[in-house]
Amino acid sequence: MKISKIKLFLLLSVFYVLILSACNQEEAKVDNDSTVEHEQEKVESLNQEGKVDASNPDNIVESVEKTTNKKEFAEDNHLNTYLTLKLNDVLARDPSMDNSVFGYELNFFMQFINHTDKDIKGFIAETYFYDMFDELVYTLDLKYEWDTIRANDSTEFNTAVDLNQFKDVDMRFYNLPFENMTFNYKIKSIIFTDGTSI
Repeated sequence: MKISKIKLFLLLSVFYVLILSACNQEEAKVDNDSTVEHEQEKVESLNQEGKVDASNPDNIVESVEKTTNKKEFAEDNHLNTYLTLKLNDVLARDPSMDNSVFGYELNFFMQFINHTDKDIKGFIAETYFYDMFDELVYTLDLKYEWDTIRANDSTEFNTAVDLNQFKDVDMRFYNLPFENMTFNYKIKSIIFTDGTSI
């Protein structure tokens, strides 16, 4: 009888240990699932807000640093009402087909429209290029300090950017067809010929 009680006690002890072990494993699994779920939510949030391409880990840091949320345009675009930037065309130039360029180059054909009663001497803007899925592909800082943009008038402007053929981000931008491209911008500052600025 004594042996049966000992066996029963040992059996119940083993059963108790197994139950505790299973509970601890389930708790760890729940914590792990919660952590994984939280990380997935963060990545999805970045994909939604910052348009990060998480499929290419080499581009994530650069993309996060360069991205902007379109909500920012609504909140901080009051200078955009003074000056409009229009992207009329983009021409990709390949050095293997064009002897006049030494690297992969994109030429931009733009128009700047001054909506103020003063002549604009120069401005600084951040420009953003999206694909047809509304994902940010590239961003560039534009600093204009050439010809005066007359009051309530416009001027044509052509410029180019050299791209690195060994960077995926640059080549994705280079290969983005103009018809699939959406252009947006945020004017950071405007300097007028009378010396004032906004």
